[in-house]
Amino acid sequence: MYQTIVIGGGPAGLAAAVYLARQKINFLLLAGNFGGKALWSADIENYLGFHLIDGADLVKSFRQHLDDYRGQFDLKEDEYVLGVQKLDHGFRVATTIGGYEAETLLVATGAESRRLEVPGEKDFYAKGVTYCATCDAPLFAGKDVCVVGGGNSAMDAALFLEKYAASVTLISVNAELAGDDMMKRKCLAGGKIKFMGSSKVAKINGGQFVSSLDVSLADGAEQNVPTQGVFIEIGLMPVSGFVDFVAKDKWGQIIVDKYNQTSAPGVWAAGDVSDITAKQIAVSVGEGSKAALQIIKYFQGQAA
Repeated sequence: MYQTIVIGGGPAGLAAAVYLARQKINFLLLAGNFGGKALWSADIENYLGFHLIDGADLVKSFRQHLDDYRGQFDLKEDEYVLGVQKLDHGFRVATTIGGYEAETLLVATGAESRRLEVPGEKDFYAKGVTYCATCDAPLFAGKDVCVVGGGNSAMDAALFLEKYAASVTLISVNAELAGDDMMKRKCLAGGKIKFMGSSKVAKINGGQFVSSLDVSLADGAEQNVPTQGVFIEIGLMPVSGFVDFVAKDKWGQIIVDKYNQTSAPGVWAAGDVSDITAKQIAVSVGEGSKAALQIIKYFQGQAA
């Protein structure tokens, strides 16, 4: 039995792993997708120590750092958690490959892209509909594309797509873009990016591939917007469904206290899966580190 299992290989889980390994805690890191959503981030300009870096390079640095401690813990990649069961003295984690037991858990599974839930979205997934600009942008070189959303993730996607696409239309239900001021200025600078505010996607159309969107406007009229690609960036949903014995808010985020403790003794949570308000790479690294310190104190008999 492990002392702890860290579930999740994004910034929070990886940061926690460094702290746990340094203190020689016997633990398993179930990384799933190593790097998490950070791997697909485009230009990162607000991570201390890096003036400008993309997600893939940042995750490469994370892995290199973690490699310094690889002899101190077990790592499973591309193995995904199906459920967690309470035991008399600890927990059992069931995965797509097997099962593992530990005295404590750190849940750091992050969040996944929210769906539009409109006609055509499922039909045209991977046929013009995508949730990852950094993954798929090169496939749309020279094409007209739309980004659905009006926050930081949508603007980040639009700015990345601008490097490839012939045109980018940002479509948001809000009248104005919301989020980072620098990104707003870049999106509204009059380049390839156009903004459609107070607009809601009603349907995604096409034949073999996406060809257009039906968009409902503020005045009740409907406009058909020709497009060859639809990048959906309307927020994230926490990946928390596999654990049912911790308190969650109405969005499914795991509720934590200032020590990252959940409502279940022996279970901590960190990063985007928790109810912290700021969903940022730097914040997740800090939260994962803080949670790991509490787990270390727990085994030292000093935890809050």
